[in-house]
Amino acid sequence: MTSRLNRPARRSPLAGLPPPAAGPSLVDRASPLAHSSSPVDRSPLTHRWAFTATGCRWTVSTRRPLPEGLRRLIGERINAFEGVWSRFRPDSLVSRAAAGALPSDDDGAVVLDLPDGSGRLLDLYDALHRATGGRLDPLVGADLVELGYDPRYSFVVRAGAVRRLGAAGGRGTWAELATHEGDRLRLDRAALIDVGAAGKGLLADRMGAWLEEEGVEEYLVDASGDLLVRCAEPLRLGLEEPGSTEEDPRVVGVVELARGALCASGTARRAWGEGLHHLLDAVTGLPVGGARAVIASWAVAGDCMSADALATALFLAEPQALAKAGFAYEFALLRADGSAAVSRGLPGGFFTA
Repeated sequence: MTSRLNRPARRSPLAGLPPPAAGPSLVDRASPLAHSSSPVDRSPLTHRWAFTATGCRWTVSTRRPLPEGLRRLIGERINAFEGVWSRFRPDSLVSRAAAGALPSDDDGAVVLDLPDGSGRLLDLYDALHRATGGRLDPLVGADLVELGYDPRYSFVVRAGAVRRLGAAGGRGTWAELATHEGDRLRLDRAALIDVGAAGKGLLADRMGAWLEEEGVEEYLVDASGDLLVRCAEPLRLGLEEPGSTEEDPRVVGVVELARGALCASGTARRAWGEGLHHLLDAVTGLPVGGARAVIASWAVAGDCMSADALATALFLAEPQALAKAGFAYEFALLRADGSAAVSRGLPGGFFTA
């Protein structure tokens, strides 16, 4: 996280706007916050490779050092991934689609030929868009730009933004504009795609596959809190308390995982002013908030892309609604009032007083 994302605002840019929609309201039990020593404890994966990708710090931990050639190959593949999906790169495929710089079909629709396997990501967005009643939408990128989270990191709300935000303000939705077959995506008109809800998890899954192709069977991919684990023995993974830092690491619980993914999301991760953060309700275009709103979530799933997306979806839908929609996952979440909800099957738990 860069310091500019924590820049305080002199006056709330959202002053006078309707209050943001609250997150899920399920309460399982109160959750007093407790402290612990480390987000990852006693890991046998002692060799670490750290680098920057998708605008944040990544670490790959293994039993033996990764060869230089493999690290270079992974770096090239990460660059290619960002060349497709990063809305912060003007030359990326999604940026060119938003700018109308891609070929259109006979009906004037924008056509994106995406890398092999991208259909899984599109299918996931279809399912989550339905399960959240449109509140999770990869076309929310336009709203983030209006609110100042733009490629220049201006963090300045654009004049008149409130009239244009969200589906309520006329921004086209995924259900209205997007259709796809396999890895080919068709948008009825130019629109800015933001895969922030699941893209980092998708890249982590790709990275795990690249490691396994080279014979690396045990690893921990840590994409700034989104974790993909393959290890012969379970790793103890901390659920970091909101506001925790490297200098003062604090956790509110622990998950033990040998194979699978644990992803986290929180309103404090990318915040740039009073009431402004990156977790938006795509219907209103406003950041989620309120006394009962979710402020931090954790999701455990078999793959990192799903866990990443579900950690975001927990801000926008009841946990039961996501399970009813067919998602197999475990979760924990914290709300602004200090209460928590934890699924019965979470492989670990929250600390208690």
